[in-house]
Amino acid sequence: MPHVIDEAESTLHQRGFKITPQRTLLLQVLAAQSSHLDAEEIYALAHAQDASISLATVYRTLNLFTELGLVDSRYVEPGHRREVYRLADGPEQHYLTCLRCGVRVLIATDLLNDMARELVRRKGVSVTSACCWDTDGDRWLVSGFSPRGTLRRKRCATRREF
Repeated sequence: MPHVIDEAESTLHQRGFKITPQRTLLLQVLAAQSSHLDAEEIYALAHAQDASISLATVYRTLNLFTELGLVDSRYVEPGHRREVYRLADGPEQHYLTCLRCGVRVLIATDLLNDMARELVRRKGVSVTSACCWDTDGDRWLVSGFSPRGTLRRKRCATRREF
């Protein structure tokens, strides 16, 4: 955990940002978590250690950390109403969020990777992102490249430009 915080603080310093006690505290809170937390959850944990920290500071700092690549963020509710964060150091994680109670359930990454691989195998496409936008779960927005676009993309990747 200390090396992750040291690396993050080094990045902040190299990019010209001060290493404030609030930033260090938020890095410590994030480093102690194994899953994504929303800003309010992060605030509650940080506020328990330092009552002077504000929710606005948490949001500003999370935005900065995300811009610098120190933190991964994602939306876990339909309509992108809830954003969650974690340090960008761990393995990829995906969640199902209960529409009734809000509990997040970790979904194995291999299930989603299998879905993308199956689309590639059956349709010859390249999947770059997927998002469900229907509360019934039967409408997915899948972005990527058509079979023709995939072929062109592969050719472009093999060209070398000097």
